Amino acid sequence: METIIIYNISDLIPYAESLKQEPLLAVDTETTGLDPHIHKIRLIQLAWKEKILIIDCFSFLPEGYTIIKEILESQSLKIFQNAKFDLQFFMAMNILPPNIFDTMIAAQLLAPLGGPKKFNLGELSRYYLNEEMDKELQKSDWSRYLTEDQIRYAGKDAAVLLKLYKVLTGQIYEKGLMDIARIEFSCIFSVAQMEYYGILLDIDSWKHLTEQMEEEKRAAIAELNQFTDSPAYTQMTLWGDEEIVNNNFDSNTYLLSLLHKHQIDVENTSKSALAPYRDNPLVMAVSRYRSASKLLSAFLHPMEQMVNPKTGRIHPRYGQISAYSGRMSCYSPNIQQIPRSQEFRRCFIAPEGRKLLIADYSQIELRVMAQITEDRRMLEAYKNGEDLHRLTASFMLNKPVEEVDKEERQYAKAVNFGLIYAMGASGLCQYALQSYGVEMTLEQAERFRKLFFEAYPGVKHWHNELLKNHQEMTQGQTLSGRKFLLPQWYGLPTFSNTPVQGTAADILKKALGDLAYQLKGTDAYIIATVHDEILMECPEEKVDYYAEMLKNTMIQASDSILTNVPAEVEVSIGDTWAEK
Repeated sequence: METIIIYNISDLIPYAESLKQEPLLAVDTETTGLDPHIHKIRLIQLAWKEKILIIDCFSFLPEGYTIIKEILESQSLKIFQNAKFDLQFFMAMNILPPNIFDTMIAAQLLAPLGGPKKFNLGELSRYYLNEEMDKELQKSDWSRYLTEDQIRYAGKDAAVLLKLYKVLTGQIYEKGLMDIARIEFSCIFSVAQMEYYGILLDIDSWKHLTEQMEEEKRAAIAELNQFTDSPAYTQMTLWGDEEIVNNNFDSNTYLLSLLHKHQIDVENTSKSALAPYRDNPLVMAVSRYRSASKLLSAFLHPMEQMVNPKTGRIHPRYGQISAYSGRMSCYSPNIQQIPRSQEFRRCFIAPEGRKLLIADYSQIELRVMAQITEDRRMLEAYKNGEDLHRLTASFMLNKPVEEVDKEERQYAKAVNFGLIYAMGASGLCQYALQSYGVEMTLEQAERFRKLFFEAYPGVKHWHNELLKNHQEMTQGQTLSGRKFLLPQWYGLPTFSNTPVQGTAADILKKALGDLAYQLKGTDAYIIATVHDEILMECPEEKVDYYAEMLKNTMIQASDSILTNVPAEVEVSIGDTWAEK
């Protein structure tokens, strides 16, 4: 392919109109670093047909800004590799390319049906094109004078995208993944938006919470020391707090010996193993210590270091497809695992003059189950606007729905979410206690299972069909058309869990994609997502308008997939994430 280097506007003008009309345009960038708030784009590579244009932004911009914006915002299909990275640098320039095809996302979508285990450009080229790519120059210095090797490398990165697009689209059509691919590609811009804007952390409140948790940890250590024979010796950590160097309460071996010494006969120190002894003072102290230690090490201490020096905000990273089910993951930091308690969530705030919108789907996985199983009672309950947890409690306890109290509803909640995924009685006991703080005996769990499946025979029938067929069935799918291969040795919980959680993930992604499209060019944006929840930030004076937009978009996304089950979305408005 012919490679042309563009240094100024006059170099690009001969190609501009044809580029705007081109149906397929591969786009790649080389940047001076990884942070779009601090670093800059050095090169923009455009490949189409038999040509590659390499635009040197250091000389081309700012004079050439308008023309490159027109090209990138044209209606041609833009082919990227890991588009969310490039999009964030374009967002910093107020360039919003529409119509995206991402070779990395396409490969990840195909992976559950067979494919490479890694999704970098070199691996995709090797697997799908049988071509080797030298990626040695990827981390070279792009801020200085560019060598011929760097120019050649940059051009190849763009050119290979056209080849990959042809192969990957063929695979997507062949495997019937067109609908879910559209959902995934439309979601990319929302993921880029969440990473780019991030969320504001109240540093003072966070420091105060950290101090409280350090005190909680010290108190737990003091309690634990009462059960040991030797006093604790401590030293300062990198975070400025103290750690024990002789009584190692972080060691499972040490803790197990301590527990045995105090007649607590357990095989290990896991949460489930200790559950029967949860009222024992030693076990209570262990739980208190572990909770404080985990919160400090996983969230409280590292978080301040993750505040961007330019924006003053936290910018988490998202894995758009991180499981067969299609669920997202989050890291650096993982705010999807931030405790739901108000003391933690009130530390995430809206800037002055702006508000947070917090919206989530109500009982989305149960609604998906109702659609999949077509259980008559579930469908009727949701169509009539009933609370399925209260309904289940009324069946379990043989009492009118209106007489079900909060504690009884919590029992039913554990039963509903446990049994739609085919848990056994013992598993239900553990799940109810660990996830909902609900105690039930094995006999109660067995009785609740019997009553649940009598109340919702459609769920039981679906489980029976999965049991009957799963030895022969190697492929499953969500209601949205996401497909995956599951090993035959997987049990019924996995075979039932994946299509339900996957469909819920697809609904959320469709909502995110549709919402990001509506928000383009506005002063409101998506800042985070947690499984069935979307967080937005918007101007205070427009909060009601955007709240309505958010709610309607989420409902419409669900209705397009759950055609027989109405969605329910709750939207809260506040100054902090805790106001939900």
